[in-house]
Amino acid sequence: MITTDVNRLDAIHKESSSEDCEKVLFDENRGALKFNRGLIARHPLLFLRIISPFLLSHHPFCSNYNSHIFRLRNRTLCLGCFFNTIFFLFSIGILFIIWIIDNSLLNANFLFLLGLVVLFGYIPLTLANRSENQNLKILSKFFLGSSFAMISWSILINNGLFSPGIEYKLSLILLLYLFVVTLLSAKRIIEVGKTCERCEYKMRWSKCPGFRKILCDLIMYSFIYPAMANQ
Repeated sequence: MITTDVNRLDAIHKESSSEDCEKVLFDENRGALKFNRGLIARHPLLFLRIISPFLLSHHPFCSNYNSHIFRLRNRTLCLGCFFNTIFFLFSIGILFIIWIIDNSLLNANFLFLLGLVVLFGYIPLTLANRSENQNLKILSKFFLGSSFAMISWSILINNGLFSPGIEYKLSLILLLYLFVVTLLSAKRIIEVGKTCERCEYKMRWSKCPGFRKILCDLIMYSFIYPAMANQ
């Protein structure tokens, strides 16, 4: 039954065209675009597959955000999130190897302070990058990812890596991670808002070329539909 329903949606999509989508998007007499929540609930994987490019890139696909995204094996990824993760995992790996070789080389207090120093190095670097230079962005992500790795590892090895209370240490690291992610998300929202306000489309997502492909697929699969003009 589910497969049949998906096949029906695929058939509708194939019969539709980009012109059909643009008729909806540029229709001045339509109401707001609304999500078909019932259809999304029945086909969440298909819905996620359609919007997955944005979930991975976190930015609209337009020239204003070329320095914020990059392509890897035909996938468009968020430069910041990707390199933050890469540098964090790399730094954790290096610290773990050092700890295995000789754990006396790592002092929790010194590592924590060093992490803070590197973190404070990230702040002016990211604020100074007004030119949107990708190399500087990657360097700033190295500062951020490695500093969080050092702070996290200092928490883990405090009083011994396998000392009682490891679950509290992991909980503290998780809370710090959520705090950092919240700050970075707020920073991204502010930056995207300023960039899109300066754009000719003025945050009108239905007309923004950066969202055109995703919106058209959502419309053609009926996950989004135009409301009546008075709604």
